[in-house]
Amino acid sequence: MKDTILRNTTNGNHLDFVGDNLAINFINTRRIIDGQLTDTLQSDSDVKAWLKRLEVPIAKGTLPFSDGVLLQRARELREIALAAVKNRKSGKKPSLVALNRFLADATSHAALTTDDAKNIRVTRVYGKETVEAFLAPVAEAVADLLADGDFDLVRHCEGNACVMWFYDRTKGHRRRWCTSTGCGNRAKVAAFRARASQN
Repeated sequence: MKDTILRNTTNGNHLDFVGDNLAINFINTRRIIDGQLTDTLQSDSDVKAWLKRLEVPIAKGTLPFSDGVLLQRARELREIALAAVKNRKSGKKPSLVALNRFLADATSHAALTTDDAKNIRVTRVYGKETVEAFLAPVAEAVADLLADGDFDLVRHCEGNACVMWFYDRTKGHRRRWCTSTGCGNRAKVAAFRARASQN
């Protein structure tokens, strides 16, 4: 099926966290909402807002690139991530060339931050000279998932026509749905109707 961008939405923001992994959450910015394939990233502002919602460290200040460039490169990174995750999940060797291009431009450095004398932590500070540098935290999260993720726990939602992925961190590792209230509930209703029709 050819993926299409249908419309923007704000009511799907609660779904930004169901992947339980930054890279997977980024892939899930393309999702089914109200029965339509929806790209929640429709502008540079949408990309920045999504990064902020997920508390991704990003460069502050104005961006030194033209309007629309961040959106375009974010969508490209998302497609790179999705293809790599699908390949890795199916046991194929993913192509890493395009992702490595993002990582090569991911200039960052470590910095210490503190709230008080007892809570000192190391954080990453990212540059903003290029779009790739701006998206570096997401590219690094994709790289971490591909290299260190347990792909037995990386799963595609079993919901009919659902495009969402998740990292199953449940205790028994039996998660099947993107959300229990969405695809999980629809599956239960369908199973109930199927049983009722047999009686």
